[in-house]
Amino acid sequence: METEVLSTDILRGISTGTGLLWDEIENFKNQLIATEHALVHKAGTPQSKELEEVYPLKQHLEGGLYTRELFMPAGHVVISMVHKQNHPSFLLKGKVSFLTDEGTVETITAPHLIHTKEGAQRVLLVHEDTQWCCVYKTDAKTFEEAEADVYADSYKELPQHIIEKRILLCQD
Repeated sequence: METEVLSTDILRGISTGTGLLWDEIENFKNQLIATEHALVHKAGTPQSKELEEVYPLKQHLEGGLYTRELFMPAGHVVISMVHKQNHPSFLLKGKVSFLTDEGTVETITAPHLIHTKEGAQRVLLVHEDTQWCCVYKTDAKTFEEAEADVYADSYKELPQHIIEKRILLCQD
């Protein structure tokens, strides 16, 4: 239980509780990248050997659907890329705490379904070894093309209509 309280404090520390979280997540990500053991991945590029060892990724492309199943080890902090489309996400195995789009912290245990919204970026604290699966629509022909089609490295790369929609939601 102590781990969950600590994770909630860490994740809540990212959010000021107002406005969009993208810049706050970017600042947190930059702090993590500065540490010795941080691993970084850019959307649309092949996974490095080190990432393959720590975060094995299974991918599948068929019939206009791109499926990604990622393993995340217990004790890790994972910051997702920014999602360009609405899609289902499935926690297949494990337990994680994550920062929601509203700046609150939610802890979930598998099995669990999350409907991810376009523009979302997840910050996860992994409590137990975890399998996370996402399904996307795409016309891409390769995994790298599909990944670049559904993710951005920064919200600044999102189409303007998604940014404007998120800004309006924060003002409501």
